[in-house]
Amino acid sequence: MSNGPDASARLEAWATAIASASAPHETDFAVHTALTYARGGCGRRALVRRAPSVTAGSGGELVTTVLPALWDALAASCELLKSALGSPVVANGVSTATLLLAVQRRRDGAPPAEGTGGSAPAEPATGGGELLVLARAVAEVSRRLQAHGMGPAAADQAAASAVAALHAGRDEGAGAFLGLLAGEGRDASGERSAGTPRTGLRRLAARVPGLRRSARARGRSR
Repeated sequence: MSNGPDASARLEAWATAIASASAPHETDFAVHTALTYARGGCGRRALVRRAPSVTAGSGGELVTTVLPALWDALAASCELLKSALGSPVVANGVSTATLLLAVQRRRDGAPPAEGTGGSAPAEPATGGGELLVLARAVAEVSRRLQAHGMGPAAADQAAASAVAALHAGRDEGAGAFLGLLAGEGRDASGERSAGTPRTGLRRLAARVPGLRRSARARGRSR
């Protein structure tokens, strides 16, 4: 895939951010799996079909592989996610815990909580209507993860963590990253157009946990 340096850097940065949030034990191969998925074709199909376990850890134990299914779920939910991230009503910071609570309330048919309420972790005040926009996106990503064989609780956790990370960097190319995963901008030859300047990636590295080390490493390599 000849994404160009900016698009490739965007994929690398966001793959690291999403893995750090949703599957920390898979960060070592986050970039590889994201790039493979974004290229499409047989590589993507093989990645998605791959058995859901890899050897990892100091003891060589088998651990569940989340990222291939997560890239597929995010790509399939691309338009819904971009709409949610771009919604003018979704303006405040949200955490994984807040999104999990909002999704559960949505499924239970309960009215969304205003602000934090009850035992929810301390958060910037976020109205229930705003959370519903993101909760719908989390529920859709979770549904697609469960279709890949992930358990409901694990799927909810991975989906909420990913959406929270995307929301935190929504002004730093989250939508463009989703578009790259989903294949937007690929021409007939399978090539993609270049993304946006690297300065946005530096700002993203300062805002989204897990990206600072990756950004510094890229800076030293130049």
